[in-house]
Amino acid sequence: MTVYPNPTQPPATGWLRWTVVGVAILLLTVLLSCMLFGFGGWRLLSGLFGETQAIEQVVMQFMAAGLRNDSDTALALFADSPETTITRRDLERLFADRQRFRAVSGISITQIRITSTLEGSSASISGRLNYVDGSQPQPFSARLLKENDRWRLTWIDLR
Repeated sequence: MTVYPNPTQPPATGWLRWTVVGVAILLLTVLLSCMLFGFGGWRLLSGLFGETQAIEQVVMQFMAAGLRNDSDTALALFADSPETTITRRDLERLFADRQRFRAVSGISITQIRITSTLEGSSASISGRLNYVDGSQPQPFSARLLKENDRWRLTWIDLR
């Protein structure tokens, strides 16, 4: 019987190398996409946090103006919009209730909604005003418009 040598395998055509390169490119693409999505999400959340702080600041400024019985400063916090119907006389009547206008230590937000359209940004907020003297927190709600990159009140309700 004649023994023939085993046929030799032809050299590999590189399919394994191309598979590894393809998988590496796919993984790199997925990683970069996740990083970009994470960065975009972080910017969105940090932007929302900044807007929330700016809105809280307007409410705090309004309460400080009420504490000082300063209707001119409070009126300046309101937007120049048809939605704003408050007058100086309304503010003077509101500020006469000295029980509502005491030193506020902070705001506890229970709900906030910020809406942006082509015409501008608006927000509605509700929550509780926390007083420095530790008395019962007071519920409030407000609507605001963004004018010239500043949040301004259109309505506020101190129940």
